Amino acid sequence: MIPFVVASVAGSLGADPQALLRGTGLSTTSPPPADEHIDIALYFLVWRRAIALYDATFALRVASTFQLEDNEVFGFLAMSCATVGEAFDRTAAYSRLYTVGARYDQQLDPDATRILWVPWPGDLADPGYRAAMDFHVADMENAVRRLARGAPRPTAVRLRHTAPANTAGYTEQYGLAPSFGRPLYELVYAPGLRELPIATFNSRLRDYFTGECRRLLENLGAETSIVSQVRKQLIVAMDGADSSIQAIAKSMGLSSRSLQRRLAEEQTSFNDLLAAVRADFAKRYLTRGTVSASEVGYLIGFAEPPAFFKAFKRWTGMTPREFQQGARA
Repeated sequence: MIPFVVASVAGSLGADPQALLRGTGLSTTSPPPADEHIDIALYFLVWRRAIALYDATFALRVASTFQLEDNEVFGFLAMSCATVGEAFDRTAAYSRLYTVGARYDQQLDPDATRILWVPWPGDLADPGYRAAMDFHVADMENAVRRLARGAPRPTAVRLRHTAPANTAGYTEQYGLAPSFGRPLYELVYAPGLRELPIATFNSRLRDYFTGECRRLLENLGAETSIVSQVRKQLIVAMDGADSSIQAIAKSMGLSSRSLQRRLAEEQTSFNDLLAAVRADFAKRYLTRGTVSASEVGYLIGFAEPPAFFKAFKRWTGMTPREFQQGARA
């Protein structure tokens, strides 16, 4: 859906939409279903092509055009919730319908509510990657402002990439000047954001769209093998989400005990599958070299770097640093 909107906005500015979408399998005449995704490399490619034609604020322009309704049932679910907090929690449960491999997170502090964009690994020097990050942060800020009564604005905006030559468009987008080159992508709001009511609240529609999201998610991950289903859930969790057996079992509508029993019937265990997926993703992230070893540990579910280093040594016989050096040799 997002690449289609990128091409549409670029087309309204005089660009050739088909040239932007060439090779992605997407049409310029009709939007794809909201739950249809293209490969992440192609996603960044579309952004890279568009940014080559316009400046960095093009991504913010696309975000301003993108509406919650463009996400279809996923967006309508958010619009039907009672509060911002409920909208965030309910849509987070079905985030795979919107994006796979990246996510929004929320942190509540005594003096602030923070919304974090936890992205795919990527190169901050890549214009396409930076543009995609700008879009997703601005898209969330727009969604909060459009959903909540009073149209709340952030008290601070922090972006990981360096500042472009002209930042006026960013100030216009957020109502303040963001800070660049920060460790995380963050939108900071005053306390109480989660309690703000949503004007379009409708409990019947909320329950209906919750059911529709659940059905779509079930169709998205339908497989006969419980091992395949668990592996899919773990792959989605390898971006800093909860990869515990309790979380995975809940996402599959099972108890932890039932999940363990069904995995045993297929001659494996949850811990074995988790270790295998973690090891695979750790190697991928380390080979790319775009995030530090400590960040890799966080992304695949380790709370502390030493625990990750110890596990990686057990998996491979090497430290993360030794593995990276060997991959670059």
